[in-house]
Amino acid sequence: MKHIEDISTLEFHHRQGGQFRWITITTLMLAIGTILHLVSPSVGGVTPNWTIATYCVAICLTKPTYRQALGIGLVAALINVLTSKSGFPYGNLISEPIGALTCAFLVKNLAFLKFRGHSCLPVLTGFAATCMSGGAFVTILKFALGLPNNVYFTGMLPLVVIVGALNAVVTPLMYFPALRLFVSRGILDSLEEQSVTSDHSQYDLKPSVPGLISIEHLSYTYNKQTTPVLDDVSLAVHKGDFLVITGESGSGKSSLCMAMTGAIPHYFGGVMKGMVYVDGKATTQTTISRLASRVGAMLDDYDSQLVAMTVEEEIAFSLENQGVAPDKIETAITEVLEKVKLTPYRTRQLTNLSGGQRQRLVIAGVLATNPEILVFDEPTSALDPEGTHDFYELVHELNVRYGHTIVVIEHNLEAALPYANRLVLLDHGQLRSDGDVETTLRYMYDHDIYATAVPKVFACQMDLEKAGYQFDQPWLSVEAAVRSLQDAAPALERAV
Repeated sequence: MKHIEDISTLEFHHRQGGQFRWITITTLMLAIGTILHLVSPSVGGVTPNWTIATYCVAICLTKPTYRQALGIGLVAALINVLTSKSGFPYGNLISEPIGALTCAFLVKNLAFLKFRGHSCLPVLTGFAATCMSGGAFVTILKFALGLPNNVYFTGMLPLVVIVGALNAVVTPLMYFPALRLFVSRGILDSLEEQSVTSDHSQYDLKPSVPGLISIEHLSYTYNKQTTPVLDDVSLAVHKGDFLVITGESGSGKSSLCMAMTGAIPHYFGGVMKGMVYVDGKATTQTTISRLASRVGAMLDDYDSQLVAMTVEEEIAFSLENQGVAPDKIETAITEVLEKVKLTPYRTRQLTNLSGGQRQRLVIAGVLATNPEILVFDEPTSALDPEGTHDFYELVHELNVRYGHTIVVIEHNLEAALPYANRLVLLDHGQLRSDGDVETTLRYMYDHDIYATAVPKVFACQMDLEKAGYQFDQPWLSVEAAVRSLQDAAPALERAV
């Protein structure tokens, strides 16, 4: 195992589309190939094999594993079985996987071959995969239909070579435009670099500071961008924290939230430097699904996380995805509905729930998998003041009574801060302040960084302190201000 001396130098490259990116590109290319197969005219009875050409393009672009290439070949075979006019179309079930595996072999072993800076793989794979696949197909056809040897050797095999030569031409003609298209969409690195992801399995990655979540020198740049949205951020989330993260729009708050859940770097495309650890495990050495059992997240568009028809079906869906036994699902549903105070709505249709109730249901779905850490991304943006108060009362109870560690991305600090023990300020992707609530609010006020978010009652305290008055307790709420003024009343009267 390799040891990293400076974690800030360690990079992880990932392209948009995640680990299933190869499926997206292959599906698109095979759809194009099917259309071309159906409409393409033949010249002298010969036409390119568009199916092979298009999956060669997909394999050259995505560099799948052999198992994935086998899957591509089987899908191509099924398409050909349905669209082929051959006397024995089922031969494609063998020939197409052979062609796809041939293509994958060449991509993995001959990627260094270039002509004037351009890859030779489209030409090589187009020809070789067609010859291998076509050769296997006509051989199966010969034995299945009992064709004579002279037809096989003098007619069918030479025809396969001719089609292979045609595919050697049409494959690069499709490959390079497709490459430019996916580069422009941020799905591939560049015309020269096409690495899909980094491999950190060989590194010995351990956090240098304790915490349920340890973020160390994290920088992140999205695809097609040059300025990092997060710039050398270091932060630790400890057990029992109620941590609020704030900052102006575009400061990197949501990106930091996504990094805690593993969506960065495993889903969103970009380049990550530094590391995020969850329970001591580097997020680049695990998966989003495994992280979900430790970190539950509710997005700002919480309605997008709802997929079922009724309340209990929604929670059951979360549990079924985790492979929970049916006999335990009923108990889990009862427990989480009690936590979020939705027990009377167990059988209700989602369309008959209010916005606040749907939000509580999303939280219930997250809680069903029993994560220790709950992350909320701007949870009150669509709620009225009463709904906002009720939401933070619920989250406070989850923190204090049930022991969940809370991380909240929030603009509305007046609602959240009475429950928080820490406040973090992000500005242009950099962590400007990390401390108790009063310390960070003073920093925001004194340095005029997102000062408009400072609660008015606390800003009033700062103004009074500028005028020479001092108070023992920070004014984090109106109630706290009233108590502080009552305690300071004798001193204020003497001052007057």
